[in-house]
Amino acid sequence: MAFKVVNTPTGGGGGESSVDFDAINRYRVQAAGLQERETVPGYVAAIIDLGIQKQPDAEVEFTGTEEDEAAIMAEKPDTYFKDGVDRDTKLPVRLQCWPQKPQQCVVLAIDFPDIILDMAEQYGEESNPLPLRLYTGGQFYIPTQGMIVARPTPLRVVNLDKSRKTKKWSLAQNNMLHKMAVAAKLIKADEVFLPQRIDELLGKAFQFDVQVYFKQSGQKEYFTEYLKFSTGLGRGQAQPEVVTTPQLVMFDDDNADEAIKELRSHVINTIKQADNFKNSNIEKQINRLRPKKEAKQDEGSTDPEQDEQEEVKQAPKVAGRKPKATPAKEVQTFDSDVPW
Repeated sequence: MAFKVVNTPTGGGGGESSVDFDAINRYRVQAAGLQERETVPGYVAAIIDLGIQKQPDAEVEFTGTEEDEAAIMAEKPDTYFKDGVDRDTKLPVRLQCWPQKPQQCVVLAIDFPDIILDMAEQYGEESNPLPLRLYTGGQFYIPTQGMIVARPTPLRVVNLDKSRKTKKWSLAQNNMLHKMAVAAKLIKADEVFLPQRIDELLGKAFQFDVQVYFKQSGQKEYFTEYLKFSTGLGRGQAQPEVVTTPQLVMFDDDNADEAIKELRSHVINTIKQADNFKNSNIEKQINRLRPKKEAKQDEGSTDPEQDEQEEVKQAPKVAGRKPKATPAKEVQTFDSDVPW
């Protein structure tokens, strides 16, 4: 089944949860044994379509003069300039910025079969040991919505032919999904990898930098999960066992009920804010399977230096993930001539 790409447009009830999330988070930290950052093999357990999401303004370093800035703004009224900091050197830089159109995005769930947790018992349910699962993109707290995915992965395509003599449409080479495709040997580094093929990453194993710990901020400590794609498996490194059934969750497909039930609340909250959420099939599934208001999540600290980080005060309930019967620095710009 190919991943479905949509055309990018141009343009609560329920009670509070009584679960002791602090105790659950402390269990997660202790059971995971990842208080210090390590590189750990894991596989893509789920790819979740987040729908069409609003995008932050594009930012690129600018080295011109004030006169150059004025000339650019006169030609392109939507462009503006501001002072910023280079992520690598930490030195001050001047940034040229402009708005971007909304873009279809995804988030990935990564399972680590060498790290087994029994979250069901923590909720007073029957024992159900499962691998540690982390999500790409980190989390960010918005008072009106709760936790959302901080950095959804956009499915924006670019022309890999820098000369523009041909049309070589693909996810950008610095997009995480393209990097994964190269690491999994699905393509070579200079080859095309379109969004329609991202389902080929399901079940593929990679190495990730991970950490599960309590982060101190003032007098408080915050349960924090860090996840960042590192590289493919090393030469001779064994493929980890795929012990859960990889899932593809899409907006207008009949997704498996269990795939919807097990999504973390920050993913559900992000799906709900998509431009194409209303009247979608996934809206009907969420309303049927997750009808109650998600329990409010406390705001966590935000560390902009962590590229793929999750900070949560609540660990959402694992409702339906079952083991298999037989285990088995992108600049966000927009090309006006993309093929969809």
